Amino acid sequence: MQDIKLDNGDIRFDYVTDDEEIVQSAEIILGTRKGEFVFAPEMGLTRSNILGKHYAKELAASDVYEALQQEERIRSVKVKTNINEHDRSITLNLMADIGEGKQKEMEVDYA
Repeated sequence: MQDIKLDNGDIRFDYVTDDEEIVQSAEIILGTRKGEFVFAPEMGLTRSNILGKHYAKELAASDVYEALQQEERIRSVKVKTNINEHDRSITLNLMADIGEGKQKEMEVDYA
């Protein structure tokens, strides 16, 4: 599969293919609030358990797993969270199994 390449949210006139396209797709899903995209309201991540006042690791992980099920090429994912209580941000470090024994690392920041 082939897609336009995004670089820190900016479109580059280049293409991303294969494994990198899977990673980019997952990053777009995780960077989109569920219901934000009018034409696909089911796309995205429910962020209330990640960014809410009462952060619960298990609920946040469940939301991430649920969101990544939207990308059918991801077989499984391991999530590590880094919480910065000072600025109330969270970074998700993900290791995704994309099949054929391939693992891809992703990082998503939320503030």
